[in-house]
Amino acid sequence: MTPTASDIWNTIIEWAPLELAEKWDNCGLQSGHPLSPVQKVLLALDPSEALLHEAIRQKAQMVITHHPLIFQPLKSLDLSKYISRLVAGFLRFDITCYSAHTNLDSAQGGVADVLAAHLGLFNLKPLIPSATNKDAGLGRVGELTVSVSMDDIADKLARILNTKTVMITGAPETLVKTIALCPGSGSDLWEMAKKNGADLYITAEIKHHIAREALETGFLLIDAGHFKTEAVILPKIKDILLTASRARNWGIDVDIFQLENQPLSLFEDCKGVKSLKGVEIERRTQTTA
Repeated sequence: MTPTASDIWNTIIEWAPLELAEKWDNCGLQSGHPLSPVQKVLLALDPSEALLHEAIRQKAQMVITHHPLIFQPLKSLDLSKYISRLVAGFLRFDITCYSAHTNLDSAQGGVADVLAAHLGLFNLKPLIPSATNKDAGLGRVGELTVSVSMDDIADKLARILNTKTVMITGAPETLVKTIALCPGSGSDLWEMAKKNGADLYITAEIKHHIAREALETGFLLIDAGHFKTEAVILPKIKDILLTASRARNWGIDVDIFQLENQPLSLFEDCKGVKSLKGVEIERRTQTTA
């Protein structure tokens, strides 16, 4: 049988119920018809024009993103505006768009649990338990089997996330055993991490004044980037949907958008360095002559 977009979405919310979502969030249907038949699903962290173009190229009937396409109510579909163009594009090509955001952040087996599993943490508990499920909630706190240095954790995290750089506060050689984490933007939860006995807190988008206070009070932080810390969930979503497809004889195809990358990256001024070296060489040549 061919499932509808709603059938596929119901598989997601069986795993990550909407009652786990934050009140300010906008999870669920973003555009399109919930009863549209679906044979191809494309997964991504962010809705984007590149995602739209890839969905069109792959003839996908549905996209599921982590971050919502629509956060605030649209007052008009002004096609000079980025979000309006995306909404219009998905509608024009009959591609239904859904978003699983903070419900997936808080769910058991969701974003935080996946990252914690990669780091080898056990005895996990939510950093902020959900009011509807004590075993779910934002972030996780867990333990390592043995104490290791923050340097080791930072190195392992960088390899897991396939990134060259993570930012830290504190001495890299400091030993840690209890780790709190909140993938994505979790800067304001650092004091909750301390209260839960964490030696180290891993998140992203850490504010300057929070990094300063943590440094001055001896608390360890790692900022590993919003995109990178959340992108770990995409293979899990794919696995959940394909498992459901086999069990229900849907025969759907599910792919992860491979061309997606973080919108912010580090800039190394290689050209500037080369130009300065060139000037220095030229000066030496002139002096020698």
